[in-house]
Amino acid sequence: MGAWSSEPFGNDGAGDLVADIQHGEFSFEGLGWAFEDDYLEVDGGQYAIALVEIALVVQGTEPAHPALADVDLSKVAPLFTEDKIRWIVEMADRALTDSESSELYELWEEAGSLDEWRTPSVESLDRLRATLT
Repeated sequence: MGAWSSEPFGNDGAGDLVADIQHGEFSFEGLGWAFEDDYLEVDGGQYAIALVEIALVVQGTEPAHPALADVDLSKVAPLFTEDKIRWIVEMADRALTDSESSELYELWEEAGSLDEWRTPSVESLDRLRATLT
């Protein structure tokens, strides 16, 4: 069984994303497979929510989440262009909207912990959305 937490980095997808950044292997293109289908599966939802948090940090909007404390984001920061941030917002919206479009939403809903998981993620997404011009 994998990692499962309402924290944005308390899951396998986010852990893999952070590991890719640490090893210099992160690219948005490398994540494309997770967002190809209309129905966003767990990995895509986990990536999208973690990317929201990372985008807030690289923009200087938020302090680093404890899971990012030892991660050098300076090499990936230039990848977080306004276009990519718009894309992150769109993907996170998909993850957080409803169970018809997001497996992650569906799983948290079935677990009876939807608000515990969703509320902080929506708040972070709203803060990221507010940075767009």
